Amino acid sequence: MTSINDLIDNSKMLQLITERLDHIPKNEAINQLEMNHELIELILNLYNDDEDFSFEKMQKFSVDDILSYLQVTHQYYLNKKLPEIEQSLLHIFSKYGQSHQLLASLAFFFNAYKNKLIDHIRMEENQLFPYIKEMIIASKMKSKCIENLEINPCFSIEKFISSHSPIEDELKEVSQIIKQYSGNEAIPLPYKIFLNQVDLFELELRKHAIIEDQVLVPMVIELEKKLRIPLSN
Repeated sequence: MTSINDLIDNSKMLQLITERLDHIPKNEAINQLEMNHELIELILNLYNDDEDFSFEKMQKFSVDDILSYLQVTHQYYLNKKLPEIEQSLLHIFSKYGQSHQLLASLAFFFNAYKNKLIDHIRMEENQLFPYIKEMIIASKMKSKCIENLEINPCFSIEKFISSHSPIEDELKEVSQIIKQYSGNEAIPLPYKIFLNQVDLFELELRKHAIIEDQVLVPMVIELEKKLRIPLSN
């Protein structure tokens, strides 16, 4: 069982989950998420135990609730977590680039991964999430009105699943490669901090993927099924 408790205590874990709420875009109408303590508590339970977690408990929330949480998390990653890790990279490079050339060069494995992650997030923000929003709207409308929606006919959850790679696995591989090659080195403290940040972020992404794949996607699949049945006037 993957547990973040190996790296962080429960109070810090709660902070890890709730601090993303500071990154809710002011122009987005998702501020109700801040008050949804029940959802946050369930997510905290998921962070504690993703093996025995009851996903049925999350079915009581709407697709909007889950989607809002994932959107906020994307902003949190882009505006806080990635910049923090990049700052550690810059510090390592500036201070140890000459004396620990191997460590400095290995750290840039993460930089390549960061670009992949940003592309991954942008794809979801530009394709998946707008598609889901249109599906939510369509599920609340009469069939004759659905035709006016801008639902991408070339996109579906099935296609998303088939092309959706577990990007968190790539980060774990990056972390393992870095540790393997730096295992015989006297690792400076800033580098240890960097590795700890990478480990925490990998766990973060894994929990994010669980919510996305095992909660959001099944909900949207159900929406798609309902929309295949003509709605009565």
